[in-house]
Amino acid sequence: MTAKTEELKPGKYVGQTLNQVRHGQGKYVYDNTFFTYDGSWVEGIKHGKGVLSMRDGGYYKGDFTNGEITGKGERFWAKGSIYVGEFDRGELSGKGEMKYADGRRYTGHWYDNMYEGKGTLHSGVGDIYTGHFHLHKRHGDGNQAWADGKSYEGGWVSDKPHGHGIMKYSDGSVYEGQFYHGLSKGQGSYTHVTGITYSGLWIQDEIPPEEFASGLAFVGSTEVEINHGESFSIELAVLHADGSVMEGDTGRSLNVQVGLLATLPGDKTTKIKSDTGVPGEEGSVSEGQMFETPFGEARIANLAEVTKKDTRWEEYEETREESTPNPREKDGRPASRSGYEYIKLPAPAPTSSKRKTKCGHASWVNVVIPAHELMEALDSDEEEGDMTEETKPKAKKKGKSSPAASRKERSATPEDKEKWKKEGPRAERDKDLLQYAAPGMYVIKVEDVTQPKFFDRTLPPIYMKVNVLRVKKSSTKYLIPKSAIPTPAPSKKSER
Repeated sequence: MTAKTEELKPGKYVGQTLNQVRHGQGKYVYDNTFFTYDGSWVEGIKHGKGVLSMRDGGYYKGDFTNGEITGKGERFWAKGSIYVGEFDRGELSGKGEMKYADGRRYTGHWYDNMYEGKGTLHSGVGDIYTGHFHLHKRHGDGNQAWADGKSYEGGWVSDKPHGHGIMKYSDGSVYEGQFYHGLSKGQGSYTHVTGITYSGLWIQDEIPPEEFASGLAFVGSTEVEINHGESFSIELAVLHADGSVMEGDTGRSLNVQVGLLATLPGDKTTKIKSDTGVPGEEGSVSEGQMFETPFGEARIANLAEVTKKDTRWEEYEETREESTPNPREKDGRPASRSGYEYIKLPAPAPTSSKRKTKCGHASWVNVVIPAHELMEALDSDEEEGDMTEETKPKAKKKGKSSPAASRKERSATPEDKEKWKKEGPRAERDKDLLQYAAPGMYVIKVEDVTQPKFFDRTLPPIYMKVNVLRVKKSSTKYLIPKSAIPTPAPSKKSER
């Protein structure tokens, strides 16, 4: 075997030969001058390791088998893409990695220059797919993660989600169910980022219109009456168009707003402060403190809750309703005022104005409207406060008069009368009632504030009237006769 050293020209060979045939290491320039091979030869055929260079700057470096690019090697294209892996007769086939000039990268199996089998494709802009391919497309089971946080896991057909899969959207919403050529179609469950869920039929990526919630509705009356100091509850349901409860509605965000509409009819003790329209001016209500309702404009108030209620008043009320005669009466006459005990009203505590639906329902339980500055008191002739048997002058009877009562009435000083107003269980009760909103006509507004919106839909608001009734100073509301309060059993220690 000898080596020729003549000058390399198109169609010429420089290298080792055997019996005048290219054999061993040598370099050959093809006639068209685009290709040049430099590597191993066996009996005139490229075989073994070699480099096939192209005039545009591209090349192949690796294995040759019987004149073909077969085996493992590296292919570089003039535009910057590079492949390292397996080849079969000049085609990308087997396992290999392609780094594209535009930043994409594929690592996995190939067949005839196309993705085939299992592999991972990076988009170059943050998107990643790992799974099966067929004819250069995502096909079979695979996971796709997008740069914006969206992801999909499930079946694919011709580069589109198809069959069963789970789509997790960038906002946190999740769909699990059937896909058809990239669209949600068939049976599927959807959980919105807010927690609202829907499970059922899907058509062309949409929920059928009849499956959406149609509105909100209060459970019970839309107008309630409560006594000053009493708590109440707000309960509502999310409804289908047919009026049935949408039990799958969970996680919808609702907000409650309270407003003062007017004073009670015939109430001459208070009036609503006038709206001067000058924000910050004492006694004024700025425009931002108003909201529209079907009953007219309302002045914004607050909502609070009571968590530590003394249940003795409610228990006593139940007992009184069942008893005959009224336990507060003796021989048909009111019991002594000094014989009452005040059941202390709980202090209103701050509470959230927002709730989330659960199985189609939401509620605010044991809530109250706390004191506000939207009203002002007027001079009135309302009756005085507590006057016990021992201190209050007794009314004169027609005919015979009571000498004792006459003496007390004559001897009562202005200081005594002021003391009667400030002392006693009624006075204590009336003081605690100042923690609560003044009697009047109020409105409750509940609105859907879900963000982001559920399929760009927001349910219309609903309204409920709450009339807070005045508790007269002479009333025994929240007072229990001491005779009706159970006496605690003596302890064993005291018995001894």
